[in-house]
Amino acid sequence: MDIKLISKLKKLGFTENEAKIYVGLLSLNEATAREIHEFTHVPRPKIYSVLERMENKGYVKVKKETPACFRIIAPEQLIERLKAEFLHSINETLKELNSTQKRKSTKSLF
Repeated sequence: MDIKLISKLKKLGFTENEAKIYVGLLSLNEATAREIHEFTHVPRPKIYSVLERMENKGYVKVKKETPACFRIIAPEQLIERLKAEFLHSINETLKELNSTQKRKSTKSLF
């Protein structure tokens, strides 16, 4: 497993287990929870909750069959999604900072 890539994903907001699963599925292409566990060594009790969280974030797609199969979104899509989320967060933070600054400046006259 690529430790440097996992570290880079963690810097982008992934948890350790999310990063391991994303990198693992990058290699596996499509896999069941058991196969992901065996490949990534993410603790089996955590696999489903991490996969569900990743699905909710839009990083993983689930094929509803028995057993369920999981597949990641393409790396380009992932980076575009992360970039959009980051820019949105920056813009919202800037609005709040400006709003707070305006309220504070109207209250104090030195």
